Amino acid sequence: MERIFIVNYGYNKGWIIDKLAQDMQRVFQSLGYQCRRGELNDYEGEEICYHLQHHWTTPIPQAKHNSVFYTHTINVLGEMDLESIKGKFDSYICMSPEDAQYLIELGFDKEKVYGRTLPIRNSYIKPLSLGIFSQCKGDGVKKEEWLLDYCRNNPDSINLNFVFIGAGWENVCVELSKLGCSFEWHNASLKLPFEYQFQINKLSTLDYYIYMGMDGGAMGTYDAYAMDVPLCVAFDGFHKSIPNLDYTFDNEQSFFEQMDIILKKHMQRLTFFTTHTPENYAKWILNVWKGEQTNTISEYEKKCLSYHTVLEKKRDNYFILTRSGLRAFITRRLMQYKQNRELKNKKK
Repeated sequence: MERIFIVNYGYNKGWIIDKLAQDMQRVFQSLGYQCRRGELNDYEGEEICYHLQHHWTTPIPQAKHNSVFYTHTINVLGEMDLESIKGKFDSYICMSPEDAQYLIELGFDKEKVYGRTLPIRNSYIKPLSLGIFSQCKGDGVKKEEWLLDYCRNNPDSINLNFVFIGAGWENVCVELSKLGCSFEWHNASLKLPFEYQFQINKLSTLDYYIYMGMDGGAMGTYDAYAMDVPLCVAFDGFHKSIPNLDYTFDNEQSFFEQMDIILKKHMQRLTFFTTHTPENYAKWILNVWKGEQTNTISEYEKKCLSYHTVLEKKRDNYFILTRSGLRAFITRRLMQYKQNRELKNKKK
């Protein structure tokens, strides 16, 4: 099994890219690969060399595969940095498919350019909380059966957390529990000190406010609107006077359709975080190095809102050149020259 050396070039220790390198090293080692991290002079004959920056990087001649990580370019000097490494590496790993498209438009070999969204580092995804603030008398006026029917027919509803404030929701909670759904029920008495403020505080934690009843409207909708909580309410009564209602319905089917939109967004969020893990990212890079990874860039990733090409967009947003930027560029070129000489001497 080939050995991997991650070159950190010293300057990026403690930076997020160094944390990414730590994650990759952990995954590589868990898969049975020998993997070390260090500066260029720490190289010990590993077959794969992954360079964590592109500004003054130099491929190691002894390595079987030299790969370089590209982040972004902020000015024309940065573009010149890229020109200095064009065609010198076996693969170019970009931190997004759009950045890969940028390199291709700059003339890099599209067979060697790969882009993937950076992996996540957080391990917690906030549950989606939907609040229903009203009494439930069990007579169907609050359309509680709609909610139960939706959960019965949508297994993904177990990813939602329902928050009830008001009396009479015990039977609904029992049914939700049977369906494996999460809920909070606050049967707050009107005699509770600061009961109204208690409700307002709960509102501030919600992702959506729901009111299903077709009985003219709920005053709690005003409170939720004032707290900027997205509304999913019956298109009925005084609700219609509220500007820019987020989600509306007037029968069970249209309620289901609005809930589908809300749930789909949350499922896409969950999928994003379960897909873009350090484990999947490291395995993807391994496939690049083994020549088993496709590098097709979708039309969506090539798309720009106000420009014809990604290159046009990037260049139009370059920073103005400064003296400090020019000094940094000269320093990078000198460092690259020095590294090239050291590697040549080491090879001899």
